[in-house]
Amino acid sequence: MLNNCSLSKKHILLKLNSETYYLIFESWKLDSNQWSILMGSVGISLTFIGFVIAFILYYKQRIDNSKEAFDYFQSSLPELKVAMENTIENLEQFKQNLDSDKFLNPILSASLNDKFLNKINLIDLNRFYKNKGINSQINLQKFLNDSNFFGYYHAYFTNEMNYFRSNYLEKEKVFSQWQLLRSNKFFSTLIDDKENINYKQFYKEWVANLNSDKSVFKYNSKGEEVGVKSREKLINMKIKPLAKDIFRYIQYSEKANEVNLIANKVVMAYSDLSIMKTNFKKALENDVVRFKEIISNMERLMI
Repeated sequence: MLNNCSLSKKHILLKLNSETYYLIFESWKLDSNQWSILMGSVGISLTFIGFVIAFILYYKQRIDNSKEAFDYFQSSLPELKVAMENTIENLEQFKQNLDSDKFLNPILSASLNDKFLNKINLIDLNRFYKNKGINSQINLQKFLNDSNFFGYYHAYFTNEMNYFRSNYLEKEKVFSQWQLLRSNKFFSTLIDDKENINYKQFYKEWVANLNSDKSVFKYNSKGEEVGVKSREKLINMKIKPLAKDIFRYIQYSEKANEVNLIANKVVMAYSDLSIMKTNFKKALENDVVRFKEIISNMERLMI
């Protein structure tokens, strides 16, 4: 019995000794609870340190990505600015051609697009400008909104141009009938022996006055007519008076009625052409103003 008790006590002591640990030196003894607390603290510390390192790396990567997006954005702006300046110049020239009744299509730069934005992470770019200040971020947002305008300007302008051209040429075809008033209609009146004499004389004087008016037509060095100098004078000084003055001969002459109808159609076509040109030029002027505003904003973004 005594021997059994001695064995039990010895066994308990061994068990207690087996749950006693030391760290590096035996004098640094820790029991199981202390060891668990130590291991837990070390684990938490390592987790926290790992989190801090991961955050630092993530933050650095964000900065690097933002800088990379900014650098690419900056390198793309100068070419886009030149493209817009060329577009403004071409639109201004096109407006002048319209004033001179020259229908020449403007050439838009192939660099006028927003494709470079597809290669940029806009979140990173916005983060960079946000760090620079609220005004810089606002300017960037305005530029991105404007990209919907200049990015699709080629397609927009082509559609507008096609619509304008088809309607313009249709009205131009009617306007060009003024030539009949001094050619076909005039000659058919002269050779008609049954035509009213007074009407013939009136019409002959009108054509002679028209053909000799140097304020209406352009002439070369040989004195030959080479084109219309002023459509406005042609209409207001020649065609409109003809439509009005010939009216008194309509009751005597079917041909006079035909001339009157053509003259009125020409006047209306000229009015329609003028309105079309005015509206289209106004739209172009608005586009030019918009491009200038975008360029001004781009200059604030460029560093």
